[in-house]
Amino acid sequence: MGDHDIPVIDIGPLRADPGSAAAAGVTAAIDEACSDSGFFVVTGHGVDDDVASIFGTARAFFGQPQAAKDRSAMIGNDGYLARGTARAGDKEMFDVGLDSFDRWPDLVGFREGVMSYQDAVLGVAADVLAGLARALDIEPTFFAARMRRPQCYLRMIHYPALDPGSRGTATTGAHTDYGAITLLATDGVPGLQVRPRGRDWVPVEAPAGSFVVNLGDLLARWTNARYRSTPHRVVAVSDDARISVPFFVNPDPDTVVECIPSCVDDEHPCAFEPITASEFLQGRIDGTIATGDGTHA
Repeated sequence: MGDHDIPVIDIGPLRADPGSAAAAGVTAAIDEACSDSGFFVVTGHGVDDDVASIFGTARAFFGQPQAAKDRSAMIGNDGYLARGTARAGDKEMFDVGLDSFDRWPDLVGFREGVMSYQDAVLGVAADVLAGLARALDIEPTFFAARMRRPQCYLRMIHYPALDPGSRGTATTGAHTDYGAITLLATDGVPGLQVRPRGRDWVPVEAPAGSFVVNLGDLLARWTNARYRSTPHRVVAVSDDARISVPFFVNPDPDTVVECIPSCVDDEHPCAFEPITASEFLQGRIDGTIATGDGTHA
C-alpha cells in the first residue's frame, strides 16, 4: 500500500475486546486516518452478509419500470429521485430515513431488507464511534449517549453505464459530507476519489464486503478540526454501471456540538461556538455554515 492510499482497518479486535493491546492498535490506526485524510476502510465488522444482500435489494428497486419507481418519489428527504433531476444529475437515488418512510415499492422483501440493513449498519457505526471515542480519549459511550434518536439516512445510488466518451467526467461533484460519519458500501466498480489536504485526488479501493468510512463536517467541528472532513467525488473511470449505498450517521437533533475537551489546548483553542446538531446540519444544507474546519467545500 502506498503512502497516500486510504488505509484498510480490521475492527475485529476492537469489537472482540476493546481493552486489549490489539484493540489499542486499531484505535491508533483509526486516529491516524481521521487526523490525516478523514477516510478509512473497515473490515472485520461482522455484517458481511448484510452488505452482500443490500446490492441485490438496490438492483431490484432500480430495475423496476420508471413508473413504479416514481410511485416512491421523494417527499421532503425521503424517496426516489430520477436521473436528470437537479439533485441526482447523472444517477438515480433512493433515500430512506429511520422509521420515516411510508411509500415502499411493491417488491417482495424490499422493506424488510432495507430495515434489516439499517439495523446492521447502525451496529457497525456504534463500533466505529466507540473506537473514535477511545482515540479521542473520551468516554467510549460518548457518542452512543448522543444517539438515542439518531438522524440517519440510507441512500441507494445507481450510476448507469456510460459511453466510453464520458470517462473522466464527475458523476458526483467534489463535496464534503455534512454530518458525523458515513459508512459506504460499494459494489467493486471504481470511481470514488478523495482529495486529502495538500494532495491530488486519490482513488479509494475497498475489498468486497467492507465499508468506506468518512468523517463529516459535524464531526470535524466537534473535534475542533483535529479530525478531517475531506472533499471526495465520483468519477466515471469504468464503462460498467455502479451501485453504492452510503449510510449517513448523525446524532440526536438536540445534541449540543461543542469542542471536545481533549481536542483543545493552548495551541489549539476552541474555534467554534456550541450549536445543536439540527441547527448545524440545516446550516450546511442552507449554505450558511462552512465545513467543519471553517473552510468551504
